[in-house]
Amino acid sequence: MTGAKFPRDARLLTPDAFTRVLKTRPFRGKFLWIYRLDRALSESANAVTTSGESPEAEATNRGNPAVVSLANTYRGPQLGMMIGKRNAKTAVLRNAIKRRIREQFRLHAGRLPVRAYVVRLSALASKADTSAIVGEWVDSMEIDIKKNFALTQNKSGQAL
Repeated sequence: MTGAKFPRDARLLTPDAFTRVLKTRPFRGKFLWIYRLDRALSESANAVTTSGESPEAEATNRGNPAVVSLANTYRGPQLGMMIGKRNAKTAVLRNAIKRRIREQFRLHAGRLPVRAYVVRLSALASKADTSAIVGEWVDSMEIDIKKNFALTQNKSGQAL
């Protein structure tokens, strides 16, 4: 796919963003737990904070106006990864897994629904398991793409 990019805005960067997504029920595979959160739902739920102010006002009051505005301008799927040392012992393996997951996300991002994804390695992995790990991630994305396509077809009134 030409023109596919993985900009900084397509990454989950803040602990709050990870926490919101991790509160959802994960898809559990042999190696990965994949958490998904529809961003439209999370943005509307967080429109007013506990202090009663809008998120923009609260961020400005804390002296960091860019935190909320960056999150609200990007309208595509976002990815966060939790690949720990406990399950992937070497940095080379952790980085290889992250690089391959990121690449597959980048290639499929144009067809994915607007969701935040957190991919968590949940089982001990070796170099030989890398293809299976990436395969689980790709299968999960394909399921989301098919579900999203079916929903858009139903909403538009066309028969499947």
